[in-house]
Amino acid sequence: MPAFLVLPAWVGAFLLFRRVFADWREAVLAACVTWGVVVVALSEGLSLFHTLAFWPLLVAWSLISCAALVVCIRLWPKMPVLPLPPFRRGLLMPALLIGGMAVILLTTLVVALISPPNNWDSMTYHMARVANWVDHRSVHDYPTHILRQLYLGPWAEFAVTNLQILAGGDRFANLIQYVAMLGNVLGVSLLAKKLGASRQGQLFAAVFCATIPMGVLQASSTQTDQVSALWFLCFLNFLVVLLTATSGNPWGKAVLVGASLGLAALTKMTALVFASPFLLWVAFVLLPKHRLRAVFLLAITCAVGLAINAGHLLRNESAFGSPLGPPSESAIYTNEIHSPAALASNVIRNLAVHLAVPAMDMDIRSEVFRLHGLTGFDINDRRTTFLDTTFYYHFALSEDYAGNPLHLIVAVISLAAALSSFRTNRLAAAYSVCLAGAFLLFCGYLKWEPWVSRLHLPLFVAAAPVCGLVFSRDGVRRVGYVVAVLLLVVGIFYATENEVRPLIGEQSILKQSRTSLYFTVQPERFEPFSAAAAAVARGNPSRIGLITGVDDWEYPLRVLVRGQQGVTVSFEHVDVRNESRNCPPELPPAIPPDKIVVMGAFQPESVPPGYRAAFESPLIRVFEK
Repeated sequence: MPAFLVLPAWVGAFLLFRRVFADWREAVLAACVTWGVVVVALSEGLSLFHTLAFWPLLVAWSLISCAALVVCIRLWPKMPVLPLPPFRRGLLMPALLIGGMAVILLTTLVVALISPPNNWDSMTYHMARVANWVDHRSVHDYPTHILRQLYLGPWAEFAVTNLQILAGGDRFANLIQYVAMLGNVLGVSLLAKKLGASRQGQLFAAVFCATIPMGVLQASSTQTDQVSALWFLCFLNFLVVLLTATSGNPWGKAVLVGASLGLAALTKMTALVFASPFLLWVAFVLLPKHRLRAVFLLAITCAVGLAINAGHLLRNESAFGSPLGPPSESAIYTNEIHSPAALASNVIRNLAVHLAVPAMDMDIRSEVFRLHGLTGFDINDRRTTFLDTTFYYHFALSEDYAGNPLHLIVAVISLAAALSSFRTNRLAAAYSVCLAGAFLLFCGYLKWEPWVSRLHLPLFVAAAPVCGLVFSRDGVRRVGYVVAVLLLVVGIFYATENEVRPLIGEQSILKQSRTSLYFTVQPERFEPFSAAAAAVARGNPSRIGLITGVDDWEYPLRVLVRGQQGVTVSFEHVDVRNESRNCPPELPPAIPPDKIVVMGAFQPESVPPGYRAAFESPLIRVFEK
């Protein structure tokens, strides 16, 4: 299958880096970063000529695979054997923990392969932007009613687009997040080693990462926080290498730090918020020691990261007058007041979303409100709260709202313990200070929102190495094993009970058609969307106009129509009145669409004269000539 052509590039990069780094896990992360940069280069490069399509991609990945094959042939015989831990007594518990992680990872893989993308954001913009790029053969901006399709970080969708084009569908779309989870589980064990953790500590860090409820739920979806966490983790790993290396070439390490940070920012801009304290840390350490060379190292880091984001930032600047996107939308995410009370309010609320525990929920909630009352700040203050939402959280089994209560407790205890041992392990203590600073900076900069727990995933992944370090110390190792077993129980529960993609029960993904699974979050949309798709496909139109609200489900309509008509039909947003209206449309304005689909609030003046209703429902309408 052509989609598998993306793998040799990673293998070739791994073999090259295996000769550079002593630890094979470091080579894995470096190969991931290299592969990520290749995806950016191909997506952006082919888009310049509107050739982001099957044959150009097939040729490009084939050439890369051939180069990787040459690398494999030349380097494979010289590769050192991967080290295996020596056999000794007492391996029962490590084997049990590894087996538990395997159950979680295999279960999540099954879910990711069987279920199509079906969370809300995927329907409105994650997968919808992929479908538009495939139609346009380019990642360039286009007129759209859903601006998030344009200005939010696109790297994860770049990768999905490559797979979607080569595979001819979205069968492998969820695997980008899943593979990112695998990288995170491996990467935290490596970073735990760098912070001073034993083998047991590295294993505990991996267990912690593999069982984060939000991470487990997201790993079978096309959300982007696992991917963001992977690039942030790569950034942290190579940053520590740059800080602690006493020999070798620092320039290559600076490039990897910059590339990791660039990929993280291209996936989700919150990565820059998380990375800021760590960048200050490296500047504080390197500048006094190396002075001018340190300035050049930091400049290289920034330049590489900026180069990776250049295409996306320039498109935002062209469309919205700002590299960060439309100022009107950017403003709704950031705090309008910065005071100790506002910061305390956001810290309490950001922590509280992870404390929804069945049977104890009301008691915990009352304590949260009591504690927040001490700030003297309105818990729903509009200056620190997203739009018209109100503070509320609940126990959830979806990747939009799930909290990580046990992991939060373990992480807080571990960070406190690492900070208290500053004299014996300054590296871990400084790392913990930066991680705590990243959380405070996040709370001080961004408004609270009901689904904020998913944005915390990179922080939980970054906390795993510290947890591994602390719970592998003499005196608490047995406690660490008990905690690890509890974490595995939690992880297996979330892997099987995902409410959006359940593996067991009456609503199991094994008992439903792939088409119906697109509508798991909103099953009431299935029938009207199916009927609308039939009306759209009738007569084999070639051009379909879309009029939607800012949060409507564009992607499943495309899937349903193409399921009936094939891939010859193209979609284009029409009657666009926001900032993207000046982006060049794929269809010339003089050529009216054959049919127009209207979602959300219906405004009769949006439909040009000469069109009549072919299908009507409260959710979706179809008009034809």
